[in-house]
Amino acid sequence: MRNKVWYYRNQRGLTLQQLSKLTGLSVAAISKIENDNTNDILLKNAIVLSRALKVDMYELFCISK
Repeated sequence: MRNKVWYYRNQRGLTLQQLSKLTGLSVAAISKIENDNTNDILLKNAIVLSRALKVDMYELFCISK
């Protein structure tokens, strides 16, 4: 899965630790998502990341509508 979590996190000037506090996800989990080191992401995690980064979930995870 190609995603833009790293891109938008850096655009917002957030560290992994800051995004972790905003979302409740662990730094390790966010890092795995950013680096495509996971084959599956829970919908609730995708939603919380898109809200914290203020970007549409479809855009964040490169999903075609």
